[in-house]
Amino acid sequence: MTPDFERCSRPEALLTDADGRIAFVGSLDEARAHARSMTTSVQERDLQGATLLPGLIDPHSHFSGISQYFTAADLTRSTSIDDIVMRLRYFALRRGVSTSDDGVILGVGYDTHLIAERRHPNRHDLDRVSTDVPVLAVHVSSHMLVANSKALDIAGITRDTPDPAGARFGREVDGTPDGLCQEPNAIFAVYRALGSRMNVDPLALADDMQDEYLSHGITTAQDGATTAGWADNLDTLAQRERLRLDVVSYPMYGEPVADILAQHRYYVGPRYVNHLRIGGLKLILDGSPQGRTAWVSEAYTPGPEGTDFHGNQAVGDDAAYDFARTAIDSGLQLMAHCNGDAASEQFLDVYERAYADSPNAHKDGLRPVMVHCQLTRRDQFARMPALHMVPSFFVSHCWYWGDAHLRNFGPARGRRISAVRDAADFALPFTFHTDSPIIRPNLLEAVWCAASRRTSNGVLLDESQRIGVADGLRAITANAAFQYGEEHDKGTLEAGKLADLCVLERNPLTVPIGDDGAPEPSLRDIHVVRTYKEGDQVWPRNEDESSV
Repeated sequence: MTPDFERCSRPEALLTDADGRIAFVGSLDEARAHARSMTTSVQERDLQGATLLPGLIDPHSHFSGISQYFTAADLTRSTSIDDIVMRLRYFALRRGVSTSDDGVILGVGYDTHLIAERRHPNRHDLDRVSTDVPVLAVHVSSHMLVANSKALDIAGITRDTPDPAGARFGREVDGTPDGLCQEPNAIFAVYRALGSRMNVDPLALADDMQDEYLSHGITTAQDGATTAGWADNLDTLAQRERLRLDVVSYPMYGEPVADILAQHRYYVGPRYVNHLRIGGLKLILDGSPQGRTAWVSEAYTPGPEGTDFHGNQAVGDDAAYDFARTAIDSGLQLMAHCNGDAASEQFLDVYERAYADSPNAHKDGLRPVMVHCQLTRRDQFARMPALHMVPSFFVSHCWYWGDAHLRNFGPARGRRISAVRDAADFALPFTFHTDSPIIRPNLLEAVWCAASRRTSNGVLLDESQRIGVADGLRAITANAAFQYGEEHDKGTLEAGKLADLCVLERNPLTVPIGDDGAPEPSLRDIHVVRTYKEGDQVWPRNEDESSV
């Protein structure tokens, strides 16, 4: 059972020990008495009205992808194709990219719903940035990118190149690629060809990447689709003792998973080695609902694809079953990206069959995770308890793309996205995530989105799917620890657990939600003051702790 944050007593003090664990939680007088009995010296710190929470736990993001915050042009608020071109040109100029450069001009985060032309850029648009250097613009969903002519040439993508399984290349009337690459199998055809040009130095970026999480109070992060290259990078960070927070890695379908597990077997399982472990495997079964590639049983509203378009099935049933069997037979947790309800149905079907067929005597404890759950139906949540499945919601869609979902799916389906209350009705230990780098890893904002269910245009989505702030906090602490099988070490402020802590400037249970136009401060605006990992302050870095 997870704690009820609203009914829990409010302890005055918390004591940590030399092993980085919580030694006592309770009254201030009792904490002082307990401290006097300890063999090591204890320093008392007054939080001066701030609020102490367990370290927040990220149930799904892409730690490796955070590198793009520091290596790519920011296209997130681009308002036109010209704006995208201008930002990429400025980025190349600022980085000193020349026609002889052997790198890549990369931009990330454009959103077709914010662009005046309401379309993706194409290769001709990106050729305005450069015809000599590869140029890539990545859609906000990360399920689509656009390549310029140079990048397509290097990747060998021509009019004769067939669409990969579960993916497609955009084409001009005569079949010539227009630069659009939809879904991983198309995207990675470009990334692999440009791999030697896109090397990221993990040691140089490590602190900045981790600060992105730690500044939001997160002490456990995820790399939710680990490639072979990033498995090596994470290994390097762990060996060099450069990780200041825990990272759980999930090698992804389509990569040489068996080789990754063999080469990095020391990290496989429930035990962290220098703050790194490989927690399981990742399977992507469909695309993006805002990008109209999520796989749905009921067609999208009419659009450029026609009147009977259902999105993209990324992996066939047999291949998905085989991958699920690999995970279950190996005693590994399986995470599956499922935005549309057809993808949710496929995951439930193949996992149910693989679960029944697997001889693993400990399969009940694997806790498979359905990731995103944007259009997962009530009858599908009802099937999850029998499989010990955890739904993890990208509930921030309500604010960021709720208006797009209303256009793509109509009012009935669009208003029901991220149906958290349905999951709660079946006593499922749901979690919230941000899918960073898609958006910043602000889990408190995710709680606000679940409690508010307002779109960025102010539309109130299905109120019956709202949940309270206390339930939302549980989703990013105790439930998230349960998802990882780490509930005995993390997720609550209890003696014996790790002293993973975050200090908030205000109490999220007393701050207004701010969903009705109320002035700041609101729940989504709460800032993290400090973050501690196993009793040591890890953010802000190099700050004098005596000021706490």
